[in-house]
Amino acid sequence: MPITTDYQGEFIVIRMSGSISLPELLEHAQGVAAIEAGQSVTPHRIAILPSGLVCDLSFPELHAFAAKRRAARLKNPVKSAIVAADAVQYGFARMYQTLNEHPHLQVEIFQSEAVALAWLRE
Repeated sequence: MPITTDYQGEFIVIRMSGSISLPELLEHAQGVAAIEAGQSVTPHRIAILPSGLVCDLSFPELHAFAAKRRAARLKNPVKSAIVAADAVQYGFARMYQTLNEHPHLQVEIFQSEAVALAWLRE
């Protein structure tokens, strides 16, 4: 599975590996929405994009994913940390950050998981 999602009460942790396509991202978004719906407060999240991850996505596909997340009904302001291991992952994360127009979702990009987690805990 190229995308795994885990929630153990603090943050939603999303880990990606291999090659990611739009159908996999949309399926992942449904899983995150299910976690969000089951909580009284929408949890913050961290997405980890390791070096070597292949994002088989065009700009219109990434835009479609961002639109899906933009439509999410969040119960409170949410922080979304993206850990980008290299320049390619940073580029995709930056595109998503730019396309994100959700008024309750703040997206930030980090090179270190530890720094991202510290930001989420602020």
